[in-house]
Amino acid sequence: MVPYRLLQGFDLFEGLNEDELKAIAALGHEENFDEGEVIFQEGAEARRVYLLLEGRVALRFRLPLKPPSRETTIDTVTRGGTFAWSALVRPHRLTATAICSEPSKCLAFEREDLQKLFQGNNQIGYVVMEHLTAVIASRLRDVRLQLIRELGLSLMHGW
Repeated sequence: MVPYRLLQGFDLFEGLNEDELKAIAALGHEENFDEGEVIFQEGAEARRVYLLLEGRVALRFRLPLKPPSRETTIDTVTRGGTFAWSALVRPHRLTATAICSEPSKCLAFEREDLQKLFQGNNQIGYVVMEHLTAVIASRLRDVRLQLIRELGLSLMHGW
């Protein structure tokens, strides 16, 4: 459980009232990570959604260009950001690797707990999923731009 007031600064929960925030806060817990620590790997099962309280987390994506494939940073999550959204979207596979760029503190929410809450309170589920689509759209845009950059570099350098 985390204090519900911690959730008030996150876009993901914008529009929820105090009771709804308290219901979500009851499901969360804090996790601390060191600089350079891998929070999760691309392709693994997504079991938790994370909200960043402090620090910076790089989201890295494996580019399947010419062998050997390589990773590139597609986004850097800062305070107030949401990551590991795949926990709430089927097939529940992580689409990037998360690595701490500096010591970081996160709020973590288990997928199963959130799903039960959303099933019991459709209003909370609707609001959270509506805001989550904005996160997904932003990441899709970031991946697309990074792919365009990398393809341009590979054409310039003959990779």
